[in-house]
Amino acid sequence: MTDATLVQLFDDLADRTRNPHISHLGTSDEREDLGDEPPSDADLLAERRLLGAVALAAISIIDECIADMQTIGVVEMDSDGELDPKTYADTFVWDHFPPRLRASYDPQFFAKVLVCVVKVSHDLANPAAGRPACIAEEIIVNAICKYAYALMDEAGLDYDEDLEELLLDDGDFELLFSKDMDGLEEDPAKQRSLGMWLPPVEDWFTPFNSDRVVHPYAETSATTPRVHDLFHLLDSDELRALAREPDVVDAPAPITGLPPISEVVSLARQATIGDAETWVADDSDAEYSYSALIEVSQVANSGWLTWEPHESADVVRSDAVVRFATHRHYPVGADQPWAEVAMTSGVIMHIPLAAVVSYRPDPAVYERWNSMWSPLES
Repeated sequence: MTDATLVQLFDDLADRTRNPHISHLGTSDEREDLGDEPPSDADLLAERRLLGAVALAAISIIDECIADMQTIGVVEMDSDGELDPKTYADTFVWDHFPPRLRASYDPQFFAKVLVCVVKVSHDLANPAAGRPACIAEEIIVNAICKYAYALMDEAGLDYDEDLEELLLDDGDFELLFSKDMDGLEEDPAKQRSLGMWLPPVEDWFTPFNSDRVVHPYAETSATTPRVHDLFHLLDSDELRALAREPDVVDAPAPITGLPPISEVVSLARQATIGDAETWVADDSDAEYSYSALIEVSQVANSGWLTWEPHESADVVRSDAVVRFATHRHYPVGADQPWAEVAMTSGVIMHIPLAAVVSYRPDPAVYERWNSMWSPLES
């Protein structure tokens, strides 16, 4: 049985959801993929009402966040300077942001979430808007979608659209809700090797890139250390093609050296004993050391790479890599030798040799990796 009042609200609000990633819903115009058959009139009506549910969900969450701020504003802190968790129990942030990180959700965090909810709601109504600009906005969009589905269910209406698939770049942020991923947000190199970015709470309001805009009230600068990966410098198809050009990256001009990128790398190199199977970077004779790396790399394309993963790291780490290919020059930024590295996740990284301590080829790494993926392909 349908709720006529709620359905009428959806009909009245549908035209307020104009984000270009979902504005095609409810209309047969400019549908790129209609499947085997064009959507029926009933399907189009259901899609249109889902748009109305999105608008109503966004409005309702704004009201909820305003009420949350009013509640928090009149509550006194306890003797430890912390707010009583009971105060937060029924708030939007408590219900929809990762529970394992609740200790970081202070009143300022709540205020930033409120502003982001308003901004996201505007983006959903803006025909020129894009996808979420930061982690917090992704979580908010996800919550709005879930609320819209609940409203459709409450109204007794069927729907068959995956709004998250249309509105979000990916679902990586959902890993923040997993207890098994505790600590991942503190390991930027691990994130990069997995092909994702899941920063600590302080960076949830940091724009994903220069094309995304977070409301200035909420926006924060990145605090996450930069991973030693040059790939981010290749910001165009032309530059990415240049990095694959042997005449550029393997030109015979002398390499600029193998200086350690940090004191941590320097000390690790001094403490590592090289042998016939293990190459250790040596800046005292960079060309000779680089030639030795080429020679040892010919034993196997896969192996074990010991390197400093990111700026200000306290220690180096050893990672299994399924491909390790060295090059003399990087086509963008400072000229330096580097390695194209394929991590076991399949993510490609361009690691400067200045961050590398040692490399030991090991064909078993690739064999194990290949044996894991082969059954999935058959």
